Amino acid sequence: MQRFALDIDSVAFIRNLLDGKTPDPVHALVLAELGGAESIVCYLRDDLKTVNDRDVALFRQVIKTYLNVRTNLTEENIRKLMRVKPDMITLVAPGEISVVEPISLDLEMYSSQIHSAVVELRSSNILSSVLIEPDISQIKLAGRLEFDYIEINASCLSEAADMNSELEILERLSGLTLAASKIGMGVNISGNIGYDNIREISGINYIEDIIVGKPILSKALSIGFEQAVRDIMTLI
Repeated sequence: MQRFALDIDSVAFIRNLLDGKTPDPVHALVLAELGGAESIVCYLRDDLKTVNDRDVALFRQVIKTYLNVRTNLTEENIRKLMRVKPDMITLVAPGEISVVEPISLDLEMYSSQIHSAVVELRSSNILSSVLIEPDISQIKLAGRLEFDYIEINASCLSEAADMNSELEILERLSGLTLAASKIGMGVNISGNIGYDNIREISGINYIEDIIVGKPILSKALSIGFEQAVRDIMTLI
C-alpha cells in the first residue's frame, strides 16, 4: 500500500536562513501528520544545512507515524543515527555545498563501505535504504548489498519534453520497481514530485513511499501544512 511521505527539509532550510528558530519543522510535521502524512523524511547533511542532530532527536520523540532519515555515507553520521533509532536510514552521496537536495549514491564507488553500514543497521533493527538513479544495474547492486529498500530518484519525469517522453519514463520506472520487488527490496520514490505528477507516480506498482517536499511548503504558505497534505493525498 502506498504512503505519502513528507520531506520536511525545506522548512528546516528556511528556518536556518532566518533566525534559526522559526518556522519550526517539528510544528510543521505535527500538522502534516494531522493532515494525513504517513511518513516523515529528513536529510541530516554533513554541513547541517537542513535538519540538525537536535531536530532528528525531537522528530523521533514526536513523530507518530514513520521516520526515514537520509544521511551522507559517513561512519559518524550513521553512528549518531543508530543511537536515535529512526525506522529507516537512507544513504545518499556526499553533499555539495551549493545543492540542498540529496544526491544519488553510486553504489559501485562505495560498495565495501556500504555493505558494512547495511550490516550495522540490520544488527540494530533499522531498515536500510539508498537513493539511486533509475538504472537497473544500480538496483541489482543494491540487491547484492542486501538493502531492505531503494529510493529511486524520479527527477527525470519532471524533465520530460512531451507526453510521449513522460509515458516512456513512467514505463521504465514501472519496470525498475518490478525488478526491485523481484529481488526482494521495497521501493520508495522521490525527485520533483508534486501536485502535477503525483497521480501518475501513484499508478506505478510496488512503490511504497512517495516523497514530496517543496511543493507542500509552497502551498502551505497560503493554506497551511495540514490542508496542503490533505489536498495532495486526494490525488493518490
